[in-house]
Amino acid sequence: MKKITETEIERIVNLLRNGKPLPEDYKAILFDTKKEYELIYADKEREEDILADTMAVPLQEVKTFRGGKKGNGWTNMIVFGDNLQILKTLLQMKQEGKLKNADGTPGVRLVYIDPPFATRQEFRGSQDQKAYQDKIAGANFLEFLRKRLVFLRELLSDDGSIYVHLDYKKAHYVKTLMDEIFGEEKFKNEIIWSNETVSGFKSQANKFIRGHDVIFYYAKSETPVFNKEFLQQFSEATIRRYDKIDKDGRRYKLYFENGEERRQYLDDSKGKPIIDVWTDIPSFQTVNAARQHFYPTQKPDPLLERIIKASSNPGDLILDCFAGSGTTGVVSETIKDQYGTPNFLDKTNNFLY
Repeated sequence: MKKITETEIERIVNLLRNGKPLPEDYKAILFDTKKEYELIYADKEREEDILADTMAVPLQEVKTFRGGKKGNGWTNMIVFGDNLQILKTLLQMKQEGKLKNADGTPGVRLVYIDPPFATRQEFRGSQDQKAYQDKIAGANFLEFLRKRLVFLRELLSDDGSIYVHLDYKKAHYVKTLMDEIFGEEKFKNEIIWSNETVSGFKSQANKFIRGHDVIFYYAKSETPVFNKEFLQQFSEATIRRYDKIDKDGRRYKLYFENGEERRQYLDDSKGKPIIDVWTDIPSFQTVNAARQHFYPTQKPDPLLERIIKASSNPGDLILDCFAGSGTTGVVSETIKDQYGTPNFLDKTNNFLY
């Protein structure tokens, strides 16, 4: 820390006595920080104060669903309330040993959130009913989201992951905040979800047409739960290399190993590893999906299915504290029915809905 001169001390004391703010350049002199860099904006609170001063509230269950594995004592649920206060309650539950995955690991294994995008708009449903307001903007939006991200970090299990879904308006600011909160080294992927629709008013814009959202993927530690996924899609060139067909109609190719001829079957291949640009999942703007509730900004089931299968295992807890149309919960329940995975914990926010 830089040594403060007598003149600087006198100036600081006079400013404080007169109730005036200290100049920004005094921050580095007076306060030691371990952060190499951070995003500075008005009314940014200390993490310690956020965790200590937020009030916890009892969980107000709107609906409960089947629980997870027998004996783990968990019931899947949707809870109503201010999600910041509910996150404080969940953190207390974790600290008391009441928030555990089926394998006994404390905390939530996977968090997916699709928060407001700071659009300054009010969104309505298919029957013109009020869906939610997205009126918070600027520094207020950043601090609104940052407070929740601080709690979500604390709620994650040591091998947990978080996915934050955004668009171009605030993604770059939030990336910086997440680097501060989780650590830049915990950043795993910037996922580009391409929803290439250029119909309606969007196509009339006098600029390059926006065709994607951004999903930031961070892990709590260096060894998160991750199940690598593959696309069972092969190019024509790949298929042509499997130029032989056996008596069962299976396509294969021949290769030599240790001087012996061997067969490699096309259907034994895991396929193409999924990259961080997702072009194979259309949005509801481009298709008529079976489970479309015409909820503003609803995300398609396959998008959540990919994330859930990648970053959770059977019996794991999943949290979505901006529930929206409930896609995270529906997909979690569906996957659990089909594959034995995972439990679901969903928090709605009455400030937004």
